[in-house]
Amino acid sequence: MNSATENAPVFDYRALRFIVGLVAFALPMVVMIISSTPLQSISGSYHTEARDMFVGAMFMIGGLLVGYNGHTRQEKWSANVAAIASMIAAIFPTACNTCNGDTNSSIHYAAAIVLFSAIAYFCLAPFRKNTKGQQGKKGRRATIYLVCGWIIIGCMVAVGVAKLVLPAATEQALAVTFIAEFVALWAFGVAWIVSGKVIPALVDEEDRLNISLF
Repeated sequence: MNSATENAPVFDYRALRFIVGLVAFALPMVVMIISSTPLQSISGSYHTEARDMFVGAMFMIGGLLVGYNGHTRQEKWSANVAAIASMIAAIFPTACNTCNGDTNSSIHYAAAIVLFSAIAYFCLAPFRKNTKGQQGKKGRRATIYLVCGWIIIGCMVAVGVAKLVLPAATEQALAVTFIAEFVALWAFGVAWIVSGKVIPALVDEEDRLNISLF
């Protein structure tokens, strides 16, 4: 075994980002398919047959983020905060149609806000650090990160406004929280998949992650 192999990282940061993105992107579709009842929120799948899938995916995201060191101390700590928030959101269930809000649901909401805020930060700051203002493929990635970051923020604001101004029955009938979480998770997933540098149209060959299944 040569020294280059011995010093190589166990997990390439690009692969870790790619996997986190895939899990986030797939989560809303998977729980929607598994749940036998219409969901008022992605987190509401905790109270359905999709509970194990939801909790498992949130812990998977959390575990991967714990292992993400980033390129700066601030990035590493932001990933740790997001990881803890993801696990807390999985442990403490949200409220549902047949259960009233309580301390657990309040903790869940707070953790979800922290998680999505941290993910939006990644999109708008670390991911764009070396790409904003650039031309070509880096510029394309910078634009995607910017759009995804603001989509996540917009979804958070939309949920907050809906809960403040709409009657609970109307908010549930329109499935505002479900739609906003679905879109935010897709934006989360897209940004992290793109940052994994696997899409040829968005990354130069020398920087691209080559994925081999065998």
